Amino acid sequence: MHSIRRSLLALATSAVTALVVTMAPLPVSATSLVPPLPQPGLPGLSLADSNFYVPPSPLPSGQPGDLVKTKPITSSLYPEARATRIMYLSRSARGQAVAVTGVLLTPLTQEPNGDHPLVVHTPGTRGLGDHCAPSRQTDLATLNVRSADYSTLDHHRFLLHGVSVVITDYLGQGTPGVPEYLVGSSEGRNALDALRAAQQVENAGLSRQSPVGISGYSQGGQAAAWAAELQPTYAPELDLRGVLAGGVPTDMWTEVNHLSGNPVGAGFAIATLVGLDTAYPELALASRLTEEGRAAVDRVKQSCYLEDAAAFGTMSISDVTQPDVLTDPAWQRAYDRSLLGTRKPGAAAYVYHGTSDTIVPFSQGQQLYASWCARGADVTFERIVGLEHVAGAALTSPAGIAWLIGRLRGRADDAGCRVTSTP
Repeated sequence: MHSIRRSLLALATSAVTALVVTMAPLPVSATSLVPPLPQPGLPGLSLADSNFYVPPSPLPSGQPGDLVKTKPITSSLYPEARATRIMYLSRSARGQAVAVTGVLLTPLTQEPNGDHPLVVHTPGTRGLGDHCAPSRQTDLATLNVRSADYSTLDHHRFLLHGVSVVITDYLGQGTPGVPEYLVGSSEGRNALDALRAAQQVENAGLSRQSPVGISGYSQGGQAAAWAAELQPTYAPELDLRGVLAGGVPTDMWTEVNHLSGNPVGAGFAIATLVGLDTAYPELALASRLTEEGRAAVDRVKQSCYLEDAAAFGTMSISDVTQPDVLTDPAWQRAYDRSLLGTRKPGAAAYVYHGTSDTIVPFSQGQQLYASWCARGADVTFERIVGLEHVAGAALTSPAGIAWLIGRLRGRADDAGCRVTSTP
């Protein structure tokens, strides 16, 4: 079994790496302007589907999680499920009312009435462009190869066990505006409100009594962990049974310093500047951008994750901003607002992290585990020996998924804190 797992990890890593290489534009040094985006002529949304992503103006009055509209997807990636686009009310990092989109997947075998289990999937990085939105990748007619959903196997696993999956696009991903990328409070609210919205979809076999879980990796791991910490006060009515969070950037201040100049992570570091400035416009990013920085920011606002991984070379935050925003206490405090581990999660948690992760260091997972345990949470921490970040995105912990499905089915035999290792 171990050799099979190692083979799968190698295949997943090589496949994603090959995609990054083949999709990459011209090489970029830290001192050259970022080349323009290629125009690959990818599928676009029909007028009707494009209109779906435009929120009504003004927004309808209502509570966070209230449904705004729904639309079936007739050509989805999931033949075993009904796929429904959703738009729902949520809150930004500053607590402002916003519209967020996503997609609900319900097993075809599921009865249309009842209170069946539901998981919100909080996606990992997809990119800031609207065409990168996860809900658009669910539809075969609009799938974008530059933002292909690397979590489809996870979704299939849940669906085949009778668990519905709602996937949030996050604020500004799909809908007009710029995403609040890697801003934890915004992502956590968007996730919890997606659960509330899914429970209101007619004939989905869900209700407000449905047991719910949260699952995500990387950016999605951060969102999942934030949702877990917010749930007791933001959405206490949800019957939260468990939280699965992998590759979590627990401390964003540490993480952005690690990504800056990183040959694979530089684009993601630049995207965090955009996300933070969107959430907190008083940071005034535009006034700090260099010529190269303006080109980089324009590019990252339009690109999906493959370009972000390949197009920015070893560009650092000091190349993008002058004075360097990482030396600015206001920016440091803004990143610190996304620090995890400051509150006890609302349910038991399963945290997993690869020991060879070079994008989100293993120490970040250790930090979250220790912080939650210190606050009295029940936490399992799986060390996956030799796992790199990209492979982890493609192959979520099978033990973690089985654990979460068990929790949704009523199992609760995991009190306390424990560390496991997977070769």
